[in-house]
Amino acid sequence: MWQKTVAAALVLCGAQGFGYALCQEMKCMLYHNTEQKQMLLYMTREIAFLHRPIQEILEQTGEKLQEPYRSLTLEVACQMKKEDGRSLHTLWNEQTYKLRERRYYPPAAMDNLARIGECLGCEEDEMQIASLRLLMGNLDEEIEKIKCRKEERSRLIQTLSLLAGIFCIVLFL
Repeated sequence: MWQKTVAAALVLCGAQGFGYALCQEMKCMLYHNTEQKQMLLYMTREIAFLHRPIQEILEQTGEKLQEPYRSLTLEVACQMKKEDGRSLHTLWNEQTYKLRERRYYPPAAMDNLARIGECLGCEEDEMQIASLRLLMGNLDEEIEKIKCRKEERSRLIQTLSLLAGIFCIVLFL
């Protein structure tokens, strides 16, 4: 009898863990979008008001960000110092690819990161700023969608996972 009780507790914990993992996935995407928006905001300000070279902008921005974006921007700035003839777009894509290989990040966050690299490759400051602001607007929309979905679905997901666990207990035991 005690085996059934332990099995029921494990099934219930597993179902709750699954619901928690789904909620954490939304939270992770919200974190990445917020950090990317912050990065875009810093870059746009630096480009618009200080008119510094992009290498300095990346260094200044990287110091203000959280990981993994801190290491990404600082590494791109370091690679730019070497002046080996590769474009900023190429360096950014290489670092983004390395970031994908090192750890799992949401695919949408990595796609947004690649788009940021494309915007930084523009020659003219006005074009860079316009492109970065457009991306910021897209990220704002995504952040709002995720916040709405998170509020709506978090309780639903956790409740359904609890009910699914109870259903499995009743069904199998």
